[in-house]
Amino acid sequence: MKPTRQTRNDLLKVARRHFAERGYQGTSLADVAAELGVSKQALLHHFKSKPLLYRACLDLLNQDLLHLLFTAMDGTEDADLQLERCLVALTEYYLEDGSAPALVMGVLTDAPGQVVLSAAPPLPLQDFLEPLVALVQATPRWQGGGFAEALAVAIELLGAICLLSAARKNLSVRFGVSAVEQGRRLAVEHARDLVRVRLGG
Repeated sequence: MKPTRQTRNDLLKVARRHFAERGYQGTSLADVAAELGVSKQALLHHFKSKPLLYRACLDLLNQDLLHLLFTAMDGTEDADLQLERCLVALTEYYLEDGSAPALVMGVLTDAPGQVVLSAAPPLPLQDFLEPLVALVQATPRWQGGGFAEALAVAIELLGAICLLSAARKNLSVRFGVSAVEQGRRLAVEHARDLVRVRLGG
């Protein structure tokens, strides 16, 4: 029998993929449990409800994103360079972990899941989104623009680097695996260019 911590980690890993691929409504606790060969009751021993399992997945994602953001800010006071490093690091992370960009897009667009989670603040990824917007505001290009403009720029950049990886399977069906994978290989370079364009005005 697996140790409790290992079982919990395995459940989070599988649930994270299910939420990313199927969305909040399309994810079944029974399916998550079955994939690991445990009962639904065993899953509920670790996570008392579907909303709590979803939040646990998003909390881990939030930790990863915050680590990337603050690591990108280390070693330089140049806000432009910090933002570029952050977006490049996020792109690399999204290329490595296919569930992450889909979960981020889900947090920002999945109304059913967000309605469930809004009943118990704090909102998912808020700890990451707020400093990301603040970083945009710290750049010379956007210092005088106010919060609303910085928010729009931050979400535009975040969405742009998320979408290719989040829509990988769908795009592969439409345009072929080769074209999508070629695009993914250029994703880091494109992320860097995108940040420079938005900061260059």
